[in-house]
Amino acid sequence: MAKIPKFANEQEEAEFWATHDATKFLQDTQPVDVTFTDARPRKIQIAIRFDPNTLRELRAVAQRRGVGYQTLIRMWVMERLTQEHV
Repeated sequence: MAKIPKFANEQEEAEFWATHDATKFLQDTQPVDVTFTDARPRKIQIAIRFDPNTLRELRAVAQRRGVGYQTLIRMWVMERLTQEHV
């Protein structure tokens, strides 16, 4: 049974865990109560209607760029908003 060593700093601890299996040290741990809060910014969902050809083109461009078409639309809107603020 391995025991978790004492670490001098976070770097030393990170290097240790990068090369060791944490499951080998479970007997040396204690359960804790943790509450997770969703810290993501709130977003409002909207619907935008495109004709089938426009949507097909959006999807094709997005695929070539390696992103989802909705992500591409958001990127383009944000780019345009940035331009308008200049």
